[in-house]
Amino acid sequence: MRRALGAILVAATAGGSSSAGPAVRLDELQLAKLGAMVRAVNAGDAHAYAMVYAPDAVITIHGGDVLKGRAAIEAYEVGLLHEFPGARLGFHDVWLKGSSAVVHYAVSGRTPGGQAMGHEGLLFYRFLPAGKVAEERRYLDSLTPMAQLGALGAVSARAIPAVPAALQAHVAAAGAPNRGETENLARVRAIFAALDAKDEAAFLSGLADDAIVDDMIEPQPRNGKAGAKAWFQSRVRAVADGRTEIATALAVGDSVLVEAVLRGTLRGAIGPVSASGKPFAAHQAAIVHVRAGRVRRLTTFMNGKELAQAAGQWPPTPPK
Repeated sequence: MRRALGAILVAATAGGSSSAGPAVRLDELQLAKLGAMVRAVNAGDAHAYAMVYAPDAVITIHGGDVLKGRAAIEAYEVGLLHEFPGARLGFHDVWLKGSSAVVHYAVSGRTPGGQAMGHEGLLFYRFLPAGKVAEERRYLDSLTPMAQLGALGAVSARAIPAVPAALQAHVAAAGAPNRGETENLARVRAIFAALDAKDEAAFLSGLADDAIVDDMIEPQPRNGKAGAKAWFQSRVRAVADGRTEIATALAVGDSVLVEAVLRGTLRGAIGPVSASGKPFAAHQAAIVHVRAGRVRRLTTFMNGKELAQAAGQWPPTPPK
C-alpha cells in the first residue's frame, strides 16, 4: 500500500495517543523520523540527526565502521559534514513493514575545495515502538565517491546522482505476505540461485525483456536482456564459485529488499577491484522490482572497499 508522505507527516506530528484522537501508527512515526533525519543532514545539524536514534543504537556500515551509541553516531556525522560541507540528502523510496524500514537514498556534496561527489545507497532500519531507530545496516560503495574525486586514478566513475526532493512511501499490509508478495519472494530467490548456479538461461528467463540491472559498483546500468546477459557473464567470470547467502528478503508490494553475503574467489574484476585469486566475503543488498512474475529492475549495492580489502588492494595506490 502506498501512502502520501505529506498526510502521514501531518498525522505523525499531531501528537501521540490521547483521548482527543487515535494513537499514531508506527509507520507514521517511522516516516516522521526519517523526514527529520533528512532535514537534519541538509541543515548540517549532526546533533538533530543523532537524536533520531535510540541512545544505544548501532549503525553497521558494511565495509566501514560500526557506530555504537548516539554519541558515536553524532561524532561520525560531524566528520562527514566537515568533509563535505553543505551535503544534500534525499530519499527515493521507503518500504515499511512492522518495525522494519528500508530506504533507498541519494546524497551529493562537495569537498571544502569544491570537488563534487555523490552516491546512492540502501539502508535497513529496525525501529523501536516509540519511533526511535534501534539499528541501521548501511550498504553503499565507498569507491564511487573516491573515483569521482580522482583518488583511484584513470577509472570510469558513476555520475553524481540527482538528490530527490520527495520520496515514495510503500507501506506493507499487516500480517503475512500476500500471494503476490510470496510469488515475488520466490522469483527473487530463483534469480539469485540461477546466478550462483551459473545458469544463464534460468537467470534471463526470470527477467522482463526491458529489464535493467543497475550494479552500483559499476559506472552505469545495463539495459535490456542483452545488458543483463553481459552483467551475468561478467559476474560469473569474476566469481565462478560464487554463492549468495541471503539473510533478509522483505517483500512489500512489487518490491523485494534483500540483504546477503556473497562468497567466492575473485578471479575477475568487479567494478574497479581487479582479479586477485583470493577468497572473499562481501556484504551486498538489492532492490528487486517484480511485475507480472518477471524482474523489471535489479539494483545491487556492494561496498568495493570491503571487496578491495579482501583482495589485498586496500588502501588503493594513489594516482601519479
